[in-house]
Amino acid sequence: MNWIHDFYDSSVAIPLSLIVLAAISLLSWRKQGRQIILVLTLLLYTRYLVWRGLYTLNTADWSSLLVSWTVYTAELYAFIQILLFAYHAWSPLERRAVQPTSYLTVDIFVTVVHEPLEILRRTLIGCTNQKYPQDRYRVYVLDDGQRDEVQRLAASLNCEYIRRPNRLHAKAGNLNHALQHTNGEIIAIFDVDHVPTKDFLYDTVGLFHDEKVAIVQTPHHFYNPDIFQKNLQIEGVLKNEQALFYRVLQSGRDRHNSAFFAGSCGLLRRRALEEIGGFRTETVTEDIHTSMVIHAKGYRSCYLNKILAAGLMPETFERTMKQRIRWATGHVQILFRFNPFTMRGLSLAQRFGYFASIFYFLHGIPRVICLVAPLFTLLFGVVPVAADVPSIVSFFGSYYLATLVMLRTVSRGTRNAFWSDIYETADCVALSGATLKTAIQPRKPRPFVITPKGIAQEKQGAARFKYIIPHVVIMGLLIAGLVTGVRLWLTQVPVPGLTVSLFWGGVNLILVSVAILAAAEVPEWRAFFRIKRRLSCDVATSDRQLHGIVVDINETGACVRLPGQLQADGKSLLCTIKGLRGERLTLRARICRQHRLSPRVVEIGLKFEDIEEKQTEALIALTFSDSSVWNQPDVEPGIVRSFWSVFRVFQKIVAKSRTSHRRHVRIPYQQNCRLVFRDRILTGKLEQISQAGLSVHIPGTVDLVDVKGMLYVGAFSLRIRRTWITQSHEMVQAGFTIEGIEKGADRWCELTARAA
Repeated sequence: MNWIHDFYDSSVAIPLSLIVLAAISLLSWRKQGRQIILVLTLLLYTRYLVWRGLYTLNTADWSSLLVSWTVYTAELYAFIQILLFAYHAWSPLERRAVQPTSYLTVDIFVTVVHEPLEILRRTLIGCTNQKYPQDRYRVYVLDDGQRDEVQRLAASLNCEYIRRPNRLHAKAGNLNHALQHTNGEIIAIFDVDHVPTKDFLYDTVGLFHDEKVAIVQTPHHFYNPDIFQKNLQIEGVLKNEQALFYRVLQSGRDRHNSAFFAGSCGLLRRRALEEIGGFRTETVTEDIHTSMVIHAKGYRSCYLNKILAAGLMPETFERTMKQRIRWATGHVQILFRFNPFTMRGLSLAQRFGYFASIFYFLHGIPRVICLVAPLFTLLFGVVPVAADVPSIVSFFGSYYLATLVMLRTVSRGTRNAFWSDIYETADCVALSGATLKTAIQPRKPRPFVITPKGIAQEKQGAARFKYIIPHVVIMGLLIAGLVTGVRLWLTQVPVPGLTVSLFWGGVNLILVSVAILAAAEVPEWRAFFRIKRRLSCDVATSDRQLHGIVVDINETGACVRLPGQLQADGKSLLCTIKGLRGERLTLRARICRQHRLSPRVVEIGLKFEDIEEKQTEALIALTFSDSSVWNQPDVEPGIVRSFWSVFRVFQKIVAKSRTSHRRHVRIPYQQNCRLVFRDRILTGKLEQISQAGLSVHIPGTVDLVDVKGMLYVGAFSLRIRRTWITQSHEMVQAGFTIEGIEKGADRWCELTARAA
């Protein structure tokens, strides 16, 4: 045993850590040796866990031993999780699209309950505009909401409509009911918010020429930010939370024939579904459960890692938590009732693959344990990890740094280790409750909770906070523990492991704080999300035409950047948008805001007017149909930038921002003025002016309660209405819209237009 002790001696451990870290960093920098990086990272983690088990468990008394072993067990869970991750990330299988040599008949199922018609319209237009023979596929709307307006929409787009008399077994029951009324050889399934590109069927159906293939799945891609990107305002730094699974792990599962149907954007062979009796209804995750049974029948699956559809992430923290709870509940139901290790027909690789999916959703309890672990030292004097700071840095620090590099390399930039900690911190309490309740009563029927998509963000009170109150309690305990610990440290009271627990508690406080901030909803100003696009366009008024670039767009409007300002006189203009394949679409629009980005670039917001049905369909097709747009390579943020973004979150949350919604660009214009409100006269200085509004500085402390008044500046007399106000102890800054010009109207318009 002496050689083990020598191996963990600091004189050996620290140089070894540095050598391994240097090797991992070099391989990552050269973008090669992913498997070597995985092995070296796992070796560092194994070394850490052995050291933890041999040297850091607290055996002073029964309470210390219980706490120490509980924390160690939670770390063992994380080790098994990373082993399963390495298993799937070891050698992803990258398939190519297979063009069909014969066109199998396809039934496209679009499931809908209460979602907005505009969201359904997008999906149906994508489904009906496939680059596939029109007589070889049919689109069916499966309406569990039993709405007549949905039936009319389906008929207007030449889609079939199926309504069932009840909603038994939720989505699985809806799909099984539709199977009885259709006869296509292949079933393609889309959630109501997932819009397929025009080559979805053309690129996927060819994979079914192998008679043993029963499942073909494509990635879930989302055109709106997830709650972490949106609420923490770091969309440009952080990749979508689900990108790791769909861009890396499903391809890794495909290597072992265990890629599964993910509920949408996938296709299944009808014959295989009929052999197993249709979609499984025993659990609330019918997708993975059905896939497991199909695999057990000896069928194969294929994962085409090409984005062929785009959908919506849940728009609020509450909706996201409900979705995760349903996933966790369904996976625990499968574990206890249809365990992959006992199901006949699965290969060993498939058993590990399905177990890995189930095992991930058990992270709630281990994460909660790790969050509260330092409190045992800080508040109760019970040490869970009996180690000094240099040893922690050498063994845990080296492993964690290796994980940062490894995860960024292996995940292709889709995930960072510290953001994984934040994701799991945000949902750990909710998932802990769901998994425990399901484990206690695995056969108890659980309701299928639908995740609302595309519905305007409602006011959220207790519904949202019930998911975050436990985090607030943990944060309060951590603050109390850290205050107590700092006082002990300053008074030099000898507490074993105090320094380690202070650092650990500080890190946990950051994780919990960011998780709480992720629940602070950023308001949605639009009913439907704008999709980022870079399309050429021409914007023309009665006397001027400018060539510009579309920045984002949806069916109601667009954001366009132009090399100059347009006169927003309330009249309509024409916007001609040019598609990537030469399509041209001309729409009538009205300017709703203008904002100067630089001396040569003006950004304008357009609201489309008098759009006909055919124009709407063409606009949706122009926006969604081209798969090459979705599959452009993303810029991968570096480790330092991603890590620093955690700390910038706090600055972004408290930063004051004001979105411009002006039709006219405001220009600097410094001149003294008088404001008259009823019998009250104030003096101030103009700051900015435009044809429609202005802003004024008023010195001193002024109680500006009046809304309407007059403004006199030079030769101009303007009727004004206050729209916003900012007060301080030294001055008042206010913004006004111009309701009318009593004197000098022509000169005012000429002045502002010429200056802009």
